[in-house]
Amino acid sequence: MNLPSNAELSLYHLTQALAPPLHSLAVSSTTFRAILLAMVDFLIERKITATLWLKLPQSERWLADIARYSQHGQPERIYWCNLPKETTATHSQSNRIVPIVLEASSQLKREFFFIVLSPQFCSLVLAQRQVASVSEEGASSRLKLIYSFEPSTIATVLGAIKGAIAITDTTPEVLLTDGLIPENLPTSIDSSLITALLLKQIQRDDALGTAKSEAMLRTQTEALNFNKELLSNLTQELGQIQTKIKTALSLLDSTQNKKEQRQRYLQILEQQCDRQSSLLAGLLDIDHLNHPSDESESSLKLEEMIPGIVSIYQSLAEEKGIILGYTVPAGLPSVSCASNLLRQVIRNLLNNSLKFTPSKGRVHVQANLNNDVVELMVSDTGIGIDGNDLTKIFNSFYCGRNAIASEMAGAGLGLTIVQQLLKRCGGSISVTSKLNKGSTFKVILPVATA
Repeated sequence: MNLPSNAELSLYHLTQALAPPLHSLAVSSTTFRAILLAMVDFLIERKITATLWLKLPQSERWLADIARYSQHGQPERIYWCNLPKETTATHSQSNRIVPIVLEASSQLKREFFFIVLSPQFCSLVLAQRQVASVSEEGASSRLKLIYSFEPSTIATVLGAIKGAIAITDTTPEVLLTDGLIPENLPTSIDSSLITALLLKQIQRDDALGTAKSEAMLRTQTEALNFNKELLSNLTQELGQIQTKIKTALSLLDSTQNKKEQRQRYLQILEQQCDRQSSLLAGLLDIDHLNHPSDESESSLKLEEMIPGIVSIYQSLAEEKGIILGYTVPAGLPSVSCASNLLRQVIRNLLNNSLKFTPSKGRVHVQANLNNDVVELMVSDTGIGIDGNDLTKIFNSFYCGRNAIASEMAGAGLGLTIVQQLLKRCGGSISVTSKLNKGSTFKVILPVATA
């Protein structure tokens, strides 16, 4: 078989060119990882001494899965392959994990593999990320998966990988020889080992299904409690607005009021009408939380998203005399969150900061990687939040005392919506603040696994 050039190399397409082509299956990244975890468990429990070749998503938890085999299994060598500029520093956690740099390939960028080589057992798990368009921004989390136990097929794929190795100062000399493919691979498939592996995967799938069911039940319970609390607070909030409007109208009807007093009552009416409008807008946003979100973009790069959102608010910031900026380092890993959810989170936080920051103040958006999560911070030099309010500001309809005193309080739903949106992304939010110094909202986002 003529192997494709490095620039065009696709291991998935290589398996489809075999006779017969290998069957592929569409799976999620979660299923792909569950298969690898079952394989790691199988190798450890069966005490199989093996050499691993792998290329996996750039994430601490994927490395931790392999490090577990390195520590508790019997590996001869583990070759962790990356494309240029993708090398993970944490490979140094184990001297048995050897980083390998592959030549750049637009196809390999979308592919992951896990190859096990031993005299008793060999296997190949290959996954190709499906992309809806040329742009990475529209990438889907679905994968095409190939699974094979045939030594000849595995040798073919391994030969293509060998041809793609970039020669560097750290490339092991043994990989530069013709003996890369072991001669002692099994000549036939051991059905008892395959049965044991399949049983391990069934156990993993069952555990995963149970965990999903429990998580769904928790989510439904939390949603029910949230809606009950929301309805109770809504009733109180509308009652207060109605009382203030009625009071202002009755006082306006008095003939004894001076012009200044009447002007004050008209101002109260205007504020309460604005608050009611803000309340209705917030309730519409909360209603959207109960509808399925468009998760076609569930793996997002903040360096591509944040500049566009910040630019929308530049004119408002300039009008208020506020300096608005952002700092997002290049190369941050993608985060796992639906695009429409994360955009609304950032918009709500920016609206909040710009609203409570006076002229000549600053609002800044910053993102960085902290261990295996991405932190997104929106900071301002605004009026700040009273210490007694910090634990309550994410409650529905709650407005801090400092906001009420400034007469800029809204419906008190913006931060509630942010918190609920982040729960759907598997993220979280916290806040630190000082009165008259400003506030910093810190959002924690999970790194996309594929």
